[in-house]
Amino acid sequence: MRNIVYDALVASEASGVQAVDRALSILSFFDERTPALAIGEVAEQLGVHRSTASRLLAALERHGLLESTGGGYRLGLGVVSLAGLVLNRFPARAIAHDVLRELRDTTGETAYLGLLDGHEVVYIDQASSPHVAVNADWVGYRQPLTEGASGALLLAYQPPAVIEEVVLQTGGRVGRDVPTELDLAAIRRRGYLVRVSQDDERGAGVAAPVRD
Repeated sequence: MRNIVYDALVASEASGVQAVDRALSILSFFDERTPALAIGEVAEQLGVHRSTASRLLAALERHGLLESTGGGYRLGLGVVSLAGLVLNRFPARAIAHDVLRELRDTTGETAYLGLLDGHEVVYIDQASSPHVAVNADWVGYRQPLTEGASGALLLAYQPPAVIEEVVLQTGGRVGRDVPTELDLAAIRRRGYLVRVSQDDERGAGVAAPVRD
């Protein structure tokens, strides 16, 4: 009898962990290209029945992490509150806030502040250019270290084992975004990176490290 009760408790605990894992996975389904999702779309991505997806979505809505759009769900203001707590944790953001705006005013271009998070760069502050008609907000946006000027710059200063691991994850692909070892060595030698867009010769990005 005791074993039966124990097995039931273990099964119940595993089921609860699975539900939490699925609910948190739902939050990662949203991005700038997917601002809202229908119940059926969430069910398909999770690989569960619509009724299960509906219960998970309702639970996230009760906690303010999602809100109903009538035909689906989108991220709720509860996510903003949590994001604010995380951003306020980084002294670099407060220190760099005015510097970014000074850089924006001097160059007339958008300035960003990104942090290393595993094998990605996460942008935590931005000063938008006044000359761009539609200026995307990159705060909270993630990029692999093999994409963009900021990612390549951060990758250049990682230990050799990390660089090898990150580059291997690209499947050996070498292109305009995936830096070679020669590219990374050049970044370390100069101390900064200038990258000109191959799609638009008028577009360019400059990335420089911020050290404590």
